Amino acid sequence: MRITTGILKGKKLVSPHLKIHLTEEKVRKAIFDILGIFVKEAKVLELFAGSGALGLEAISRGAEKVFFVDNQQACLEAIRKNIPEEFKGRTEVIKADALKSITELVRRGEKFDLVILDPPYKRGLVNLTLKKISENSILLKPGAIVVVEHHSEEGLDLRGIKNLFFLKNKKYGKTQVSLLKFAE
Repeated sequence: MRITTGILKGKKLVSPHLKIHLTEEKVRKAIFDILGIFVKEAKVLELFAGSGALGLEAISRGAEKVFFVDNQQACLEAIRKNIPEEFKGRTEVIKADALKSITELVRRGEKFDLVILDPPYKRGLVNLTLKKISENSILLKPGAIVVVEHHSEEGLDLRGIKNLFFLKNKKYGKTQVSLLKFAE
């Protein structure tokens, strides 16, 4: 597994060696090709970070700062190993449940341009997390983008969510990527 583009292009990434879904390189590249220059100087939150590959793609493409959240120690260790020394000041690694971390980040006054979530497939976490983000929308800067990677059989349910709007959807085999935009 490697970073696909940007200043870290080709950097090998350490895997947490757990039974978790890791985003394929072609899917990561496609996500960031769609996002384009939106990532440059963005403040990014990666929930269910796993190896941190998506957040590191953001750093590689010029993100100002990336927060990585995961609750598994093996994932946190992999993320820390994957962050190059020169970028440690532009990252924060947080051991926490993704849903609880949203509340804590709001309490701290953090605001994000881009939120990326790639929860374990078929466990109902996609819609729960989107609802939590919507309820804590103070976490999002105006015009923020939420990228959701999910199993193609696990649909997004935006009923009752009044501030996240569907932008784009792309399918890559069993993986589906949905982009949502925040509007107050």
